[in-house]
Amino acid sequence: MTKTLHLLIPGLLESMRFDPADSLPAVAAPALRWLLARADAHPAPVTPDETLFQLFNVPIPAAADLPVAAVTRLADGGELDAGWWLRADPVHLCPDWRGIFLTDARVLAIKPAEAQALTAAFNETFAVDGLHLDARRLNRWYLRLTDDPDIRTYPLLNAIGRDISRLLPHGPNRRRWHPLLTEAQMLFHGHPVNRAREERHQPLINGLWLWGGGMAPTDAKSPAAGLYGNDPLLCGLARLANVAIAPVPEHAGDWLDSAEGEADSLVALETMRYDLADGDPASWVDHLAELEVAWFTHCQRWLQTGKLAALHLYPGNGRVYTLTGVARWRFWRRAQPWSAFRDHAHSAATLVTHP
Repeated sequence: MTKTLHLLIPGLLESMRFDPADSLPAVAAPALRWLLARADAHPAPVTPDETLFQLFNVPIPAAADLPVAAVTRLADGGELDAGWWLRADPVHLCPDWRGIFLTDARVLAIKPAEAQALTAAFNETFAVDGLHLDARRLNRWYLRLTDDPDIRTYPLLNAIGRDISRLLPHGPNRRRWHPLLTEAQMLFHGHPVNRAREERHQPLINGLWLWGGGMAPTDAKSPAAGLYGNDPLLCGLARLANVAIAPVPEHAGDWLDSAEGEADSLVALETMRYDLADGDPASWVDHLAELEVAWFTHCQRWLQTGKLAALHLYPGNGRVYTLTGVARWRFWRRAQPWSAFRDHAHSAATLVTHP
């Protein structure tokens, strides 16, 4: 059975925004360059999260946050309800003369007792405001509200390693939320959890990053017979669509073995998601080399031999690259330099960070 593969790789081409982009490729990645050169490129949602919503046939709000919190909460064991949820992820905020810079929970090594103590302190302090904080995962916390807070937010990924002064919640009700976030920072800063972390020379858990607010969608439809991934948003959408999801295959051969009998599959690879946010071009180059061997060379060969009927590649730059077996005859389409993809990535970034 010939198959169709939807391959979602956040950060694959978005990382062209490294400066200078031309200095990035220490690897040739001939298979990926072959795929990109011979594909038909079409506009796609700006962000990988929006792409997943579209693939699952879930409407993308035009003037509100993408309701990521309510969906990832399903992946983290929450029950579907009619509540208004915000992600309130624990972060480290570090002020200096340039601004206040954010570090996410990947480097905080939060312990369960720390999460429990901080959320308990928050809930005791802000119960009068109708707020309840739930640390369902050590790095993913959730804030339940009684109704729409009337703010817009920026995804956490957009804030990592950056000055947050221009990325705080905005909208008609921002004047209520900015002081509340400051009060939460002060509460956490003086908490015994952080005094103990300071003595151990660990970064403080001294802030919450609010984003992805909304109510859970009422319905979702799986875009493929087989779903493979560990991304909590993908897992939450799969639960909403009432379909099973399998772990990420280590390489394309494993996927092909697992997908026997499936006409189409969606695979989400998280390998490169944080490379740009971390300002780490060396990791991007290493990850590109890994994906070239594990996935792109196989996809090229399968398109050439007819084992793969179609490939839809979503590389996180506001485009989807679609190939069929016809690609092998497009000899006149030559591989482009990596810098050719910079404009697409820059345009996508502008739309995300400057609404």
